[in-house]
Amino acid sequence: MWNEQKRKRFQQLRERESELTDVERAELAILVHELDTAELTYLSGATERLRHQRLNTEAQLLSLEALARRRQALVQRLDNVLSEARAERHAIESELASVLADTRNSNTQE
Repeated sequence: MWNEQKRKRFQQLRERESELTDVERAELAILVHELDTAELTYLSGATERLRHQRLNTEAQLLSLEALARRRQALVQRLDNVLSEARAERHAIESELASVLADTRNSNTQE
């Protein structure tokens, strides 16, 4: 990046910015441009990593949402099966009670 001499010069120009000559203003503009370019280069790697991480997170989120929908559909299907099973059990118990009642009535009449 910058050496100590360039940093000091930049700081000097920034401190006297309102009093600079045209040549010094041009020098400061060049230094600012160099600094911006260096920062852009430095930050581009981090920015790319963050973009990649964001894309991975978004893909993971889509997968999790799909799994949540599948899980909810499974819960609904299981609720339906359980309701049907309870209804069938109730029907069986009712028929059994009826058959047993008929058997008792037949035995008591004999």
